[in-house]
Amino acid sequence: MDRNAFKHLAAWNQSMGEALDVLSKLAEHNELSNEDFTIKQAYFKEQFASVNISVLHVLEKAEQKILFSSFKERRAFEKKTRDPDDCYFDVLRREEERRDLGLPPLIGVLRGMRRATSQEILSEILDGREKDAGPDEVDPSDAEMSGPGGTRDGKE
Repeated sequence: MDRNAFKHLAAWNQSMGEALDVLSKLAEHNELSNEDFTIKQAYFKEQFASVNISVLHVLEKAEQKILFSSFKERRAFEKKTRDPDDCYFDVLRREEERRDLGLPPLIGVLRGMRRATSQEILSEILDGREKDAGPDEVDPSDAEMSGPGGTRDGKE
């Protein structure tokens, strides 16, 4: 969008404002102080407002396109220059701010957690199947799955 469009719109509004002033002065004359001239003045104001709205709508769309492309450009630059792991430093700084304000931390360390073994996971899955399907529908050979490939005999 041409940046001079705003200047042109301002000039248009100034010129039309002057034209409306002239029409108001003309309406003071007895010959033009009739209903027909008043209706034409109102029509002129209506068209003037309509043109302003149309131009502003087009300018708004153009500005939104510029805004969107600028946002994409900024985000691309930030992705190139910012390390994704910097978010952890941001969290650390925020937690320090909260501590300085005397607020409780939002992030904590879970103690006493341990990793589940694959056998425990499989047994939980099978227990869930037994509850859902009933004891007759569970395949007992599913419990024998082991090995890195997940094959029944442990071979890859």
